[in-house]
Amino acid sequence: MIVKGDESNPLLFFEHLAQQFNGHWDGEEFSFDNAIGKLTSLTFGYMNSIYIGITELELNEEMVFENNPVSDRQFVSIRIGLIGGFNNENANQKNSIYIYNNLQKFKIVYPPNVKMSWFFIRFPKEVYDLLGTDKSSDFYQLISNPKPWFYYSPMLLEIDILINEMYKVMDDMEVRRGLFLAKGIEIITKLRAHGISNKLKNIAYDIHPDDLDTMLKLKDEIIADFTKIPNVAVLSASKGMSKSKLQRGFKSVFKMPILQFFNHQRVLEGQRRIRTTNHDFTQIAIELGYTDLSHFSRVYKQFLGKRPSEEVRESK
Repeated sequence: MIVKGDESNPLLFFEHLAQQFNGHWDGEEFSFDNAIGKLTSLTFGYMNSIYIGITELELNEEMVFENNPVSDRQFVSIRIGLIGGFNNENANQKNSIYIYNNLQKFKIVYPPNVKMSWFFIRFPKEVYDLLGTDKSSDFYQLISNPKPWFYYSPMLLEIDILINEMYKVMDDMEVRRGLFLAKGIEIITKLRAHGISNKLKNIAYDIHPDDLDTMLKLKDEIIADFTKIPNVAVLSASKGMSKSKLQRGFKSVFKMPILQFFNHQRVLEGQRRIRTTNHDFTQIAIELGYTDLSHFSRVYKQFLGKRPSEEVRESK
């Protein structure tokens, strides 16, 4: 099943989606629950230009969303997605932050019988001008670039916290609209600060949508289970590519080879668990497939510049 859209007006998109799938849409809340599966979404529009929302779905058959840009108005989209619900602690290892402009074509595959959730913001570039005066920064130059571009980041803890705050008020009719806008602006501001401090290392320009789709699927595949180290030869055979072509394609999107990317993501997941759970370091190391605590600590310091014992746990 294929659903097409251009993300230029999410409210209009949900109106069409309600007609296509016999769903309910009241201008803010969209839902359907039928033979196709279940989908719920809460979306707010502000000033006819900013759109912020959270969507959850679990389908009985595969659905593919194809983004085919048609709007000439230059805008930026932020999509933060995961397998599982926003209140599911065990789902966070697959959180991903994607930022892209309206020219980037892409496909998103929603597999059957898997609960998926995502948070999204869409805003025109001129709105960003109201949030700061950093017109000389790399981040501002990125969102001003008229070429198709795509930026990836693993989940940031401070962003995860903000999204969960929005998730908790989804049913509170009195505060949710205002809080979504406030937290949405805060998320944009924190992503800007993160992008500037990290020199925007993960930007991909003019990526063909089929290539982007293949590499995003591959990324999800290799971090689905951190106890299994990716076998590049097996992966390349499954994709019908040579190892060198697969590595080139992956590096063009994620800016590092497959195994380095996997190890980095595994360490970041270890950092998240240290900060947000009460699990001891040895338990976390074993859960992530490390041979022992010393192995975990050594790799941790290699990527993050400090040992697990130097992390500060978040208060519950």
